[in-house]
Amino acid sequence: MYSLNQDLSERYGVISNLHGFLNRHFDTGFKTKWSGYWVPPYKFLDYYAVKINGIWLDSSTVENVEYGDKMVFYHEAGSLNVRETVRTPEQMPGFELEVEVENKSSEIKAAHIAVEPAVDIRSKSQDVEERDYSVETGEKKLTISRDGKKLMISGKGIDIEEKIKSRTHFPDGDRQECLIPAELVSRKEVEPEESENVNIKFSTSSGSFSKLKSQNPKFENIKLGQNFSAAVSSMENLVYRGNGKGMIAGHPWFQNYWARDSYWTLLGLIDAGYFELSHEILENFTEKEGFPNQISLEGDYNAPNADAAPLFVIAAEKLRRHWKINDKIEDKILEAFNHLEIEECIVKHDAKGTWMDTLERPSAVDIQALWLRAADLEGHNSRKELEKGLKKFFKEEKILDHLGENPALSINPAVALMFDQAPESYIEDINAEFSSRHGARTRSVVDPGYDSSGYHTGSVWGLTTGWASAANFRQGRDVQGLNLLEKLGKFTMRNQVGGFPEVVDAEDGRLLGCGEQAWSAGMYVHVVDRYLLGIKVLGPEKVRIDPSEKAEGRRVRKRVGDEHLDIEFDGEDFEVLNSPNIEVLRGEEK
Repeated sequence: MYSLNQDLSERYGVISNLHGFLNRHFDTGFKTKWSGYWVPPYKFLDYYAVKINGIWLDSSTVENVEYGDKMVFYHEAGSLNVRETVRTPEQMPGFELEVEVENKSSEIKAAHIAVEPAVDIRSKSQDVEERDYSVETGEKKLTISRDGKKLMISGKGIDIEEKIKSRTHFPDGDRQECLIPAELVSRKEVEPEESENVNIKFSTSSGSFSKLKSQNPKFENIKLGQNFSAAVSSMENLVYRGNGKGMIAGHPWFQNYWARDSYWTLLGLIDAGYFELSHEILENFTEKEGFPNQISLEGDYNAPNADAAPLFVIAAEKLRRHWKINDKIEDKILEAFNHLEIEECIVKHDAKGTWMDTLERPSAVDIQALWLRAADLEGHNSRKELEKGLKKFFKEEKILDHLGENPALSINPAVALMFDQAPESYIEDINAEFSSRHGARTRSVVDPGYDSSGYHTGSVWGLTTGWASAANFRQGRDVQGLNLLEKLGKFTMRNQVGGFPEVVDAEDGRLLGCGEQAWSAGMYVHVVDRYLLGIKVLGPEKVRIDPSEKAEGRRVRKRVGDEHLDIEFDGEDFEVLNSPNIEVLRGEEK
């Protein structure tokens, strides 16, 4: 739980369950069109506002905020202390608002509590448009419908004062239209030093939803431990049960299950011990034809992709070693190699199908490296050919980004370095030309096309920073690897608190994308476990541990099979603190 009382207007939070999420700034504002309550990919509530005895609870009344699996706002309103708590209960298809009013005086005080809900039921992709709502008022219950979707608002001890009106406002400059169907009112007499509360539920449908079981992995480390826990919580925060079980790519606007994002994230989710969840995510993708770019929660989207198939193999093979996979996933691994097309030792793929989907990158180095990794893990007969092809990217002191015309100097060779597929000398370029004080740039500062805020042309990504950190640890540059982890972790107290950003400006760290991105969090956990701590799971009952010289602290509840390891690290030395039925090998594999 975070306790916050500074820079509240710049920071925000997202709380969620498997059904939906609420996005709100800590100065109480719903400040962008992405604020409010969402059930991906649909919005239901634009904002709500609370008024006590004529005083709106806003940035002028809030004094402190607690944030974790709920948001708690502490206000002072005249002679009353007010605690406003927002929760997303595990099996509730919505969220719950509790307003508790405490009388801090020596006299009885009247408390007139009013809540104004602003409804905006629409798809994420729909523009603002005039459409009719249906409003039904019942006993302590309000139902607002539009286009077959409903928002139900109910509470004990409230009166519904119907005041149907529309409102146009401009959060962050974007025009938004919402409906204010009523005011929810409660009148209380509050005794001295006593408190009264009002509880209001906002539901989008009936029914129950499954609970996400936490594995509670811990890394007890002064510098990295809190960020490790934040990364685990962030991955949990992004899991939904929409079109099957899945993980959306990022809050608040990447509300689909992107394939490449999911598979990169699974590397960390598996390290964190979420085997059953990882299996469900992989299974959901096996049920789709081929290797789609994403599982959309809204319509179809079939953009080209070049990395989904090899990344599926890499993620599924990792889960197999840590736990198990079923026949459907095994069959999908075999199917993946049917999508591998090689010409003169080079992988052929759509030039717009890489993770840098704003650029054309024919015969990209990261795609070659991913297929080589997949073939190596599965012992596929394409391995030697792919390895020979990768060497065509090595040019004197540089590794080419792609084999088309005028390849940029990009971060993508870090993928080959993190898999130990390229000579150690190439790591120097990563550290010299791509390192910024905020992480690893996507493009070298000496490249003519460098732009510190360019989406794929110079900005810093959580993904690329994870790659560069892993590459440094793999190549024995432990100081640089740790430094990059620390840079990524600093963002958990900016923008979306507890979240790892999608992309920031390489020079000033300004947020350019989502404040909470799945693969950024997943890579953080993966780099800590696999590269900093050197934990390599060989099978459900066998582990090899070869720590970095910078490994310090205690890794608690490292799940392997159905057992857990507790390990204490002191540089390259370590001690297993418990006695599970797991064979532990020491040192580098010979």
